[in-house]
Amino acid sequence: MNKKLEKTLRYNLDDILKVAFQPIYSLEGEIKSFEVLSRFYNEKNDTISTIRVIKFLEKINIIHELDFLVLKRIEKYLKFGKKIAVNISSSTILMDDFIEKVTLLSGNLSNLEIELTERGTLNYKKLTERIEELNKFQIKVVMDDFPIKNSSLETLLKTEIKKVKIDRSLLENISSASGKEVYKGIVSLLKIMNHEITIEGIETKEEFDFIKEIGVDYIQGYYMGKPILEKDIAFN
Repeated sequence: MNKKLEKTLRYNLDDILKVAFQPIYSLEGEIKSFEVLSRFYNEKNDTISTIRVIKFLEKINIIHELDFLVLKRIEKYLKFGKKIAVNISSSTILMDDFIEKVTLLSGNLSNLEIELTERGTLNYKKLTERIEELNKFQIKVVMDDFPIKNSSLETLLKTEIKKVKIDRSLLENISSASGKEVYKGIVSLLKIMNHEITIEGIETKEEFDFIKEIGVDYIQGYYMGKPILEKDIAFN
């Protein structure tokens, strides 16, 4: 990473950040909510790798700055009727002033969903307390990337998270009979645990037909709709 970009990430992150909105649908095709996606561009409007940016921010322990910046960017959309889901790192959620900063956002907080990005070891006691605090403001926490992280199931068992997103990578295995059965088994387990289920990363008709057959609550992916740039989004 060059020195200029490093300096920008440390001190002027706001200058290179843009947000897009990925629609999340019901199985009947109605847009029910949006996931906020962070995009980064240099002064020439060339794309900067999101993974690269996030890894650097985590390395220097300022990923929370991006998390809070995105929350501020989208707060004006919370006054409309659609749910807005924002990816937030577990370390940010566990910060002492997290609840205070979130509850200072304008708009209807019940329209905010927080997608838990799980990295590293979690303090389950503190996380459970934090989720309970968020629930008081009708803010839902969603387990993202299930079950890719090693502790995803443990997190669901030890916390009050009731909404789960199944990672795109599992769909890549449904071309085989065993892959389909594994997928169905994971969905069945989550249903037994009474979780709301969102399938992310649906890109083909085959994947869509498979997911529709097994039945879940919500779906998202390029097959239904691509991310919408902030300048093109219309909530009202």
